[in-house]
Amino acid sequence: MAQKNQTKKRGILDIEINIGGVNLTQRTLLARHLSVMLKAGITITEALSIVESSATGKLKKILKQILKSIRAGRSLSSSLRQHENVFSGLFINAVYAGESSGTMEENLDNIATQLEKERELVAKIKGAMLYPIVVLSAAFVLFMVLSFVILPKIIPLFEGLKADLPVTTRMMIAFSHFIQANSLLLFLSIIGLIILTSWTVKQKFAKPITHWFFLKIPVIKRLVKYANLARFSRTLATLIKSGLNIDEALKITKHTVGNYYYQKALGSVSRRIVQGTKLSENLNQFENLFPTLLIKMVKVGEESGKLEEVLFYLADFYETEVDNSTKALSTAIEPILLIFIGLVVGFLALSIITPIYDITGNISR
Repeated sequence: MAQKNQTKKRGILDIEINIGGVNLTQRTLLARHLSVMLKAGITITEALSIVESSATGKLKKILKQILKSIRAGRSLSSSLRQHENVFSGLFINAVYAGESSGTMEENLDNIATQLEKERELVAKIKGAMLYPIVVLSAAFVLFMVLSFVILPKIIPLFEGLKADLPVTTRMMIAFSHFIQANSLLLFLSIIGLIILTSWTVKQKFAKPITHWFFLKIPVIKRLVKYANLARFSRTLATLIKSGLNIDEALKITKHTVGNYYYQKALGSVSRRIVQGTKLSENLNQFENLFPTLLIKMVKVGEESGKLEEVLFYLADFYETEVDNSTKALSTAIEPILLIFIGLVVGFLALSIITPIYDITGNISR
């Protein structure tokens, strides 16, 4: 039986790349290089020595420690387990299964493929979030510049005019006075709110709430679900292909999905699987998380003895859906952001230009 392992918790969309200072690309190349060299007949010690000689940064230091551990008589999986903050349960247990079954080369190749797919998935999600983050950040900076720099210089000009100012201009003047009277407090409050929100979202106690919202918000719920389903399908398929039992594979897969409710559901499924029930029957208890298509496909895989192949197919399918969802997300968010920014700019333009137009009109008359 594969040894138990604790994995590092991930974010809402599970898009963290750097873990313990060793990024996803480095771990992918490590697994791929070790697989190639072992297939070529090089011993694990020699292979690790070659990889260590070309490694850089924290990975080089870790590989030295792993080499030292192996030369002391420990197995590769037990040596990797000493660095659980770097190597995931998937990586460690697939290696352990390979050591037990004599399929180390194939399992390392499976790990490399899994990590490559993971990297592609992360890139798609980050790409979808980049545009709205950039636009909102630019809008926030513009708001700060207008509030603390531009408006305080313009407002005295309008206050000196002996004219009946438009409602929008009076609103702008009142807003500017409020900003000036509470500028330091507002600035510190905004910074504090950003820090507090970022900290709260990462805390364990907040995940049931924040993850629930991410599964309900219309614009991004499909992206969250498809990302978790893709990771569930590919990780479980990879572990089964590596020789792990379904219950052991589910325990590890639970820690690779990023959403709290998917983790909770897979924890329940893994406990029931031990009692002899089928995977499809257990997934059917969580229809709000696992769609009917997936459940029926898993059932077909169980009945035909091709569960591994079915899961790989589902992983490809949901990764394609993630790609489509990211495009849909950008398409949906773009007009909302443009309308919001347009309304702000229009309000400011109306507030500033209207009184100037009235003054020039009075002068001409």
